[in-house]
Amino acid sequence: MYYNINMKKTTDLQKTKRVRRNRKEEILETASKLFAEYGYQGTSFASIAEKVGLTEQGVLHYFPNKENLLQGVLQYRDDEAFNRYSKFFDLTNKNIDVFFDLLVEAFSENEKVPGLIQLFTVLVGESIRSDHLLHDYFVERYRQVRELYIQNFINMNLKKLRPDIDEGQLASVIMAVMDGLQIQWLLDPEKVNLLESFRFFSKMIVDYLKQ
Repeated sequence: MYYNINMKKTTDLQKTKRVRRNRKEEILETASKLFAEYGYQGTSFASIAEKVGLTEQGVLHYFPNKENLLQGVLQYRDDEAFNRYSKFFDLTNKNIDVFFDLLVEAFSENEKVPGLIQLFTVLVGESIRSDHLLHDYFVERYRQVRELYIQNFINMNLKKLRPDIDEGQLASVIMAVMDGLQIQWLLDPEKVNLLESFRFFSKMIVDYLKQ
């Protein structure tokens, strides 16, 4: 049987690349869980390395410092959310109820990872300082989400329901309520029902838009 040695080398190289890529994702997934449980400051490179079966130097091969790893974790979570909520990107001719149903679904997922929501909330607060490592990241992230909402409102033709509506203001208010409810829920989960509170807010907005 003819055996192409070059093909074997190519296959081996592809396998190596897959292993490396998966290893990086394993580090990001592990770091996400540890950050969620112990916080960013409470998680060491050593603990991450131990969980993934690498030395600290092995982790540093993929992420040169802890700040770089944190940025990687945030991007990793954003990419996951992007894939999970891809339905947000195709709401043309849908009604506003569908939009809020998707937001409720997102809140339902957030309830399952309070540690990550806490990490995100703390980092947002810290990044208000213009010299913070993640300042530009969060400014851009909020802009992108706001623009996504605005474009959806335009596609759904909300002005047909309320000619006086300002899509940008509506997007900002919704985002503010989401963040505010999550903060209250993190502080006092026994008293604040995240999903029901947001459903109540959603109903008020939908009723207002349909008046």
